[in-house]
Parts: sequence; structure tokens; C-alpha cells
Amino acid sequence: MSPVSRKRKPAKKKSGVSDERRQLLKTVLADAEDALAERDPIEVELMASTILGDLWHPSDEGRDVVLPLIDDAARRPSPAARALLRMLQHLALTEEQRGRAEAAADAFSAMPEPPWDLGDLTVTGCWQQADVYGDGATLLLCADRAGHAHGLVAEVELSGGGLGDVYLTDHVDDLVDSMRAGEEASEVLVTEQIPLARARRILEDAVAVNDSAAALLPDVIAEDPLTPLRALVAARLRAMPPAEPPAEPPTFTEEEREELVRAFLAEADGVRDDRWFTDCVRFVVDYGCDDDFGRPLRVGPGKFDLLLEDVLNAEGFPEEFLATLPEVLPPWGRWAGERSGLRPAAIDRLLEELDEITEEFRDLLAEEDADFDHETGGAAPIALRRE
Repeated sequence: MSPVSRKRKPAKKKSGVSDERRQLLKTVLADAEDALAERDPIEVELMASTILGDLWHPSDEGRDVVLPLIDDAARRPSPAARALLRMLQHLALTEEQRGRAEAAADAFSAMPEPPWDLGDLTVTGCWQQADVYGDGATLLLCADRAGHAHGLVAEVELSGGGLGDVYLTDHVDDLVDSMRAGEEASEVLVTEQIPLARARRILEDAVAVNDSAAALLPDVIAEDPLTPLRALVAARLRAMPPAEPPAEPPTFTEEEREELVRAFLAEADGVRDDRWFTDCVRFVVDYGCDDDFGRPLRVGPGKFDLLLEDVLNAEGFPEEFLATLPEVLPPWGRWAGERSGLRPAAIDRLLEELDEITEEFRDLLAEEDADFDHETGGAAPIALRRE
């Protein structure tokens, strides 16, 4: 499935604050005129969310462009202005924005109400399809408005990975059937209904990750599938029960970490009794304790991929460590997977994917080594690098 949202370009900025505000109001009122021709509230929500996505930027904290827009629309009584204000009443991101938009729309008593109502929405449940490793999940939020069932689908990278694709669907039952069929055909997928409080916690945490990435890397905003649907996702979250409290990850003492290392070296197949092998095992244990929310025994392709990516992006690892780490991960994956209760088929699938992950890691190390000038101790001049 592909997203059904309409993407619109942000208003072009003109010099001068007053010109900028006039142009912005003109642009969004034209969008509101289009919305008046719609009869489907979900389509209107998509239009409103796209408008707000065009206006959103994490660096704009303290510079609210929506409140001035609401004030400008309130001074231009028209059916389009009332439609815009009703859209912002339900989709704006802050309580102050929504309250001010509602008051301004109510004041247009001589203007007709839009032909749609964005209120009276109920989130009825959530289906989750997750892999058994805990790497990722697809959430289907089921909602109803005036008898029209629809769903919001969000692909989530668990363990701090954020949101991937986000889209709406009118085919909720078909998608649930597809998720169940996918589980039957797979050895690593589980489909189940989860409490709305848990779903809200997962989604709020994922949105926070996307927002953090956007604040650090502004260029990702245009590519982020959440951008045009941020306001709509937030509206669905507000319609859900409060999120369950964040889980407090367990902590591990030095002795507990060392005990995991000793147990692995004593019980697992394919281990070596040398310093670098032991150092790599301890690194994997510490990574699980400190960077994977206190889950040293959790294994998965996504976790190992991220671990190796972090190693590549870091500095100071000895060559012997980098050469040994890919040898540690397969026996650790099998041993930890068995201890954490993964089925044999899931472990076999993990090891297959791990072969590709470690091969890519070695290739990237070789490329870095080829670009390194061992005589000068730095990167080789660009002119000397092979294409």
C-alpha cells in the first residue's frame, strides 16, 4: 500500500513579515476552499495535516506560525476561513492553537459550517504485527467516525528506531487478514491485538525519535514520511487512552555482566579462548545492557546491524577487535537466542541474515582500510583513491 496523503509545497516566503503572513493566509485559504468541496472528513484531515506539516520545523520552537495564521483568518470572515479554522481546531498540534481556532470559528456565526465534521472520532483498537526479535513492528490503529471505519498504519523500528512509513487505509479488515496470513507464512512474525495504552506509548516514543532526528538533521524533514501526517497522527493519539508509563530498563552490575561472558564462553559452540574474542563478547554484553534498554540477551538482525554501524561510526577500536567482532556474533546469536526462548527456525533465520550483515561490515572495513594512507597515517589523497 502507498500513502494516500496529498503532499503540498509550503508557501513561498516573501520578504517582510506582513507580506509573508499575507501570502501564507492566501495559500492556506485556497487549500480550505478545496476542502469545502470535499465530503470525506478523512480527506480533509489529510489536507489539514499536510498544511501543518509544511509549517512545522523543530527549530521553530518559540516561533509559532500557526497562532498568527489563526488570528489572520479570524479577521477574514468567509466560508473558507471558517473551514480552515475548523481544520485547525481538530488538527493543530498545541492545545492553545486548537482552542483559539475553535473560538474564532465559533465567532463566524453568520458563515455556514463546512459540509464535514472532524470531531466524534473513536480509536477502537490496535493490531500489531511484530518480529520475534523485537526489531520492528507494524501497528494498525483502527478508528471509526460516524460509522466509517478506517485505519492508520505505522511501521515502527523498535528499540529507539522511530517511525518508518505512515499511511491511512480504508481497508482495515483486509489488512488484518493480510497480517494474519503473513504470520502464517512466516517463522518470525507475530500478529496480535495490543492495548491502546501500549500502542500510544510505542507511537509517542517513535514520534519523539523522528523529531529528535529532524532537529539534528534538518534535511531529513522532507524525506520523513511522518512530516505530512504528523498532525493527523497526533490527533489519533489524543483520541486514545493515556500512554502506559515508560518501562524502566533493568541495570546490570559488573559481576552480572562478567557472569554472562563466562556462561557464554563455557556453553556456546564456536568460541575461542583469547583476549580479543573475550573483549568482543564483553562489548556485545555491554551494548545490550547500556544501549538496548537493558536486554543483553535480545538478538535480532536489526540489533546486530545497528551495533556494527555504531562500531563503524566510532573511533579507537583496535584492528584485532574489528576483525574478531564478526566472528563473535554468530555463536552469540545462537546461544543468546536459545537462552531467550527463540524457536530454532527464528535462530536459523537470524544466522542467515547475520552472514550478510557481517559480510557487509567486513567489506566496509576493507574500503576504509583502502582509503587509509598507512605512510602518512591518514586518509589517502582523493587523487590516489581508486574509483
